[in-house]
Amino acid sequence: MASARKVPMGGGVLVDRKRLLELIDQLRVAIPANIREARDIMQRREQTLADAENEARNIVASAQAELHRRLSESSLIREAQAEADRLRREAQARAESVVHEAQQAATQDTRAARDTARQQMADADEYALAVLTRLDKQMSAFLTNVRQGIEALQNDSER
Repeated sequence: MASARKVPMGGGVLVDRKRLLELIDQLRVAIPANIREARDIMQRREQTLADAENEARNIVASAQAELHRRLSESSLIREAQAEADRLRREAQARAESVVHEAQQAATQDTRAARDTARQQMADADEYALAVLTRLDKQMSAFLTNVRQGIEALQNDSER
């Protein structure tokens, strides 16, 4: 609007249609980028959960391997079984903790992404509304000037 040319009659301006359409296209392009960003966060969340589950499985497998090793190496089966059970419980608790933390982090990331996307959508809508409202006022003023010019010319020709 700042670079628009002034109309000879009145305070109106000519708006470059191509430039206005470019601005609207830029708004349309920005919105899908936010959606892609939210999808990326969701994918990272899924990957984090998968990694946590894999780590949990590895911990449990490691504990079981340790159990089998100790059973085969030791003549004190009860001691080995007790230690293996303890390791299994620790591994299970640690795995559950890792999974829980990953789920919490993923939930927070998801909320943050949704909030960001909502805010950016609201900001884009607000900006578009402001631009269109300004354009409406300018077009109305321009139309009023045109009508006044027509009326003045008609009055002059009737005299």
